Amino acid sequence: MAKSKKISTGQKLGCESLLGCIFQSWSPRRRKPSLPEKDHKAKDCLTPKSTTITNPKILPRKSTDSSSQPKKPDPQKPQQKTKSDESNPRKSSDSARKSSSSASSRAESKRFSVNGVMGNIIVKPQPAVNAAEAAHTKSRWEGKTVNYRLGPEALKKMGNEEYCRGRFGEALAFYERAISADPKTPTYWSNKSAALISLGRLLEASDACEEALRLNPNYERAHQRLASLQLRLGEVEKALSHYNQAGKYTETKHIEQVEDVIKCFRRCEEARRSNEWNVVLNETCSAMSYGADSSPRVYAFQTEALLHLQRHEEAYDVYQKGTKRFDIDCFIKIFGLSITSYLLMVGAQVYIAAGRFEDAVTASRQAARLDPSNEEVNAVSRKARAVAAARLSGNLLFNASKFEMACVAYTEGLEKDPCNALLLCNRAASRFKLGLFEKAIEDCTLALSLQPSYRKARRRRADSNAKLEKWQHAIQDYELLLMETPEDEETRKALAEANVRFKKQTSGDFRFKGIGSGLVVVN
Repeated sequence: MAKSKKISTGQKLGCESLLGCIFQSWSPRRRKPSLPEKDHKAKDCLTPKSTTITNPKILPRKSTDSSSQPKKPDPQKPQQKTKSDESNPRKSSDSARKSSSSASSRAESKRFSVNGVMGNIIVKPQPAVNAAEAAHTKSRWEGKTVNYRLGPEALKKMGNEEYCRGRFGEALAFYERAISADPKTPTYWSNKSAALISLGRLLEASDACEEALRLNPNYERAHQRLASLQLRLGEVEKALSHYNQAGKYTETKHIEQVEDVIKCFRRCEEARRSNEWNVVLNETCSAMSYGADSSPRVYAFQTEALLHLQRHEEAYDVYQKGTKRFDIDCFIKIFGLSITSYLLMVGAQVYIAAGRFEDAVTASRQAARLDPSNEEVNAVSRKARAVAAARLSGNLLFNASKFEMACVAYTEGLEKDPCNALLLCNRAASRFKLGLFEKAIEDCTLALSLQPSYRKARRRRADSNAKLEKWQHAIQDYELLLMETPEDEETRKALAEANVRFKKQTSGDFRFKGIGSGLVVVN
């Protein structure tokens, strides 16, 4: 006991009682201090064998009195010592305070350690293998070749899980990472094609399927997938060929669908040659119902039929939908020169009807370059250039206040395209300036029959009716315009004036009931 007291006094621990000296001399927390700051550089370079580091400066000397000193734990078994320490309920307030400070110092060391070093243990960062976490970070590596530790099979499995959950963008990212790791496995390309199909990117899906078949020409699942793609894109002959190579994945209904679409295409061609545009429109709807729902060729047939049926706005919407991702080189590769030229020719006609003459000239020139021997394509190209020239010269004359000559120029353009809403509206403006209000109303009415949402034509017809004191017709057009744009103060003033004039014209106390074409004057 005397020796223990001497040791405690020699180290100046400040214990006033023998019992306090004994507790401080064998307290296990004093044998496990935090790592000194000066040893950080050494521990970054070398990894010691044990995770416990002792400081000899504060360890008590070994006591020979076994009755007063607890047994010293084995330094080669730090885990056992830690376990016994945690299960020991006998702690003084001083040792508990020291334990909390040691734990906080280790937490700080862990929080602010660099290069993944915690204490004297080097922790290597692990890649994210959770599919949910990878989905949140897909924007950082999608479409890029990144060196990950995960194998391509693990990436494919994660992609399959995301695909089954309906998260096709995340699945595509995993498949692309698998392809980056192993680009010669056809399964990864086929799975990528499935994800692209679900995302509506059919042309890219077709390329991925073809790559899978290039790697393995006998891959029946890829043949079946590519056949269904070709059917949706309207490439029926190619679809039939791939279905014949798909083996067990081909069913009788698939062959019947392809044959039905082939029949629809034949009837469309026949009706188109005989100008039976309603038949063309019906056959295109049938082809879509049989599976060719994303075929640019079907959309081109439908657009051309709507143009000839004077349904210009619908034609424009259908063409935009069918050529949403139009790329000439890609279309030539998949559909060939003649079909791509036909699509461009139909696009030129749509642009002419919509008043986009520069785009029409560009599209018609591209179509003529792809199929120079096609007389129909050449005729559309000449028409686009003539209409564009007539509109340009008419605008120049109108701006120069030469309204009569401008009217002649617009008429020349209408001789090439009698149902062009923009030229009709421009000629109506010229006739309005010349005081030919009845003629202006005729042009505007025809333009509105082609494009019911043409605001300029409606406004010019309303102004022309107001000039002719046809107040009821003017009020109808003004109210329709005001319903579309309630903030238009000019139209609001014109409507108010038309109402006042109409009241005076009828010489009585009237009120108005209804809006637009349903306007009724009640006494």
